[in-house]
Amino acid sequence: MIINEIRNQLLEEAKSSPNLLADLAGLETYIAESYNNRSFIELLQNADDANATKFKIIKDNNFLYVANNGRFFNASDIESLCRSASSNKIRGKNIGYRGIGFKSVVSFAKEIHIISGDLEITFSKERTKNEIINATRVPLIRIPHSIHQDDKSLIAENVGNLLNVGFTTIFIFTGITSVEIESEYDSFDYKSLLFLKNITTTEILISNYISTYIEKEIISEHKTKLKIENNENQSEWLVSTYNNTSIAFQIENNLPTRINLVDAFVYSFLPTEDITGLGVIVNGDFSTDPSRKHLIYDIETNATIKNIASQIINIIEENLGGNKLENNNIIKCLVPYADPRMMSFKKTSFEKILLEEVKNIDPAFFEKLLLPPNWLNAKDYNVIAKTINNLVVDSNFLNIDGLLSFLKFLGAKEASFDSLKKNINNSDISTFGCVQISKYIFVSILSISNDNFILEVSDLKILIHNKKRYSFKQVLSEKLLIDDSYISLLIENGLTEFDIKQAFKKLLPNYSGNLVLEKKDNDIMLNSFIQNVNIPTDNWYNNSKEISTDRIKYAIKRWRTAEEITLEILNLNGFNLQDVSKQNIGYDLDGFDPNGEEIHIEVKSITLPGQKFKLTNNEIGVAQAKPQKFYVAIVRQTDDFFEIAMISDPIKNLILNRQCMQWIWECSEYEYNPRRFAL
Repeated sequence: MIINEIRNQLLEEAKSSPNLLADLAGLETYIAESYNNRSFIELLQNADDANATKFKIIKDNNFLYVANNGRFFNASDIESLCRSASSNKIRGKNIGYRGIGFKSVVSFAKEIHIISGDLEITFSKERTKNEIINATRVPLIRIPHSIHQDDKSLIAENVGNLLNVGFTTIFIFTGITSVEIESEYDSFDYKSLLFLKNITTTEILISNYISTYIEKEIISEHKTKLKIENNENQSEWLVSTYNNTSIAFQIENNLPTRINLVDAFVYSFLPTEDITGLGVIVNGDFSTDPSRKHLIYDIETNATIKNIASQIINIIEENLGGNKLENNNIIKCLVPYADPRMMSFKKTSFEKILLEEVKNIDPAFFEKLLLPPNWLNAKDYNVIAKTINNLVVDSNFLNIDGLLSFLKFLGAKEASFDSLKKNINNSDISTFGCVQISKYIFVSILSISNDNFILEVSDLKILIHNKKRYSFKQVLSEKLLIDDSYISLLIENGLTEFDIKQAFKKLLPNYSGNLVLEKKDNDIMLNSFIQNVNIPTDNWYNNSKEISTDRIKYAIKRWRTAEEITLEILNLNGFNLQDVSKQNIGYDLDGFDPNGEEIHIEVKSITLPGQKFKLTNNEIGVAQAKPQKFYVAIVRQTDDFFEIAMISDPIKNLILNRQCMQWIWECSEYEYNPRRFAL
């Protein structure tokens, strides 16, 4: 038999060079120590390389059985096991291309039996030393021996049971102690299964039973959804592949979710201790040190990082053009945790090299991408930019922390006033957008007196009279009075009455209106026809989906602010909302209600029903412009529950008192009829 030829050759080599055999024993010990707590994973990868779909581990007394249903062992496999750095695996195609991973089991085994088809062999230090008398030290995995009949009888029952249920290759480790194996068992990470090509089922029975099942759904040629059930725990992943690299997005509530920085590891088919710096896990054919815990930045590793960078840019470009919540979450996962501009000051690492490569993949695309300027809100900017066919980022993305600085790092630039001004009049922008543009113009005029600039902006319809837009020329020629609410918004957004007067002297030299807002001692009522408070709609959730208390608890515990909790709960109840609270556009949540109708929600947090809350001029402006689409969500959180009361059309349904301090609107009477979510 071929196995006898291999055995005889190895014995002859060992007898002729016992010192070399001692060196190999030392190398084997070093490998086992380097691979500490990774032996399960190494055995799992060996099974995957053998095209196995099932993998099982059983501990019975001092025996550990590791079985898979892959192909049978052949002569080449045996030689790879016996020789310290020999392997028939091809880099990029298999996980353990060095052929040394299997030797990690030396850390917890006295003897190893292998049964695979007709092959039945044993690795034993004691039996090897008996055959090579002059050797001072011998390795465990070097010389194969036939299995003693006594040993076969001890393992026969368990081996037979495994063979009967379809397992084809079985490793039996003897002399196993509980401490050693429990340490290995506790270190096993189910995410090691993410990038295996074949295995879909694992079972581990040691001190208790753990089963893992993988369900794969092919989305497209380069996208796969994986559902991993680990006992009662379940996780879902979206894995994107490109040129032998993979990026894994964790899925929660059917949407990609940003992984914590400390959990986002780089995988070289198996997990290393290097982090990606992003909210995803990445996998590729990286070079590692012997322990496989850290990357070595050689030619192969750098080439793999470049492939991952290309994949990241492809995903970003594909999703920036989408308007679904999934697109938004995918982009969020790919935004670096650290400021990419600071990476040049850091030592060499995976995230540093990755960001350097990402920046160089497609600079032409990002150089054409115009971002909203810091003086104009994203929503109104996009309305203007789309009329001139600029490549823009949907406003829903711009609330993602760190995205703007990341896009600027990649080459995107802010749009200039000159690039936008010709299309302002043709764009249906909000009152707030008009105020922001006016502020930019006023500040520019006050900073640099330029008659040409004044002529250029005089035709812009950004002043509000009777809730309609007019240009500076129209206000002068038709002797119109600018709305007080518009002046209030200018003041609320940082201009003083003096600033406004000085700008008006240049833009509206003969303006006859009063620019000083009266401040009375008494509250000013919003409407002269105040009615009784209308009962708000209390069945906003009638078309919502049935959701469990556990999912509500998860949403509430996971988020911190009232806006974020409200967003999560409403989305669980059939809404399709996004958080726009950081865009300063007059409301916190934007999207669609369960009926598919457009809705804008301003969240107000209270501690007791009936407590006063305030609305800004900006919020009142949106409520006036979109009365049927604007809601106030009054929310209350205690240790036991979270309540949401939705009030539509606050201009009509609330009594609002205008207060003198920075012109805010205060509500002290409202119908509080919330839906309660138990904690």
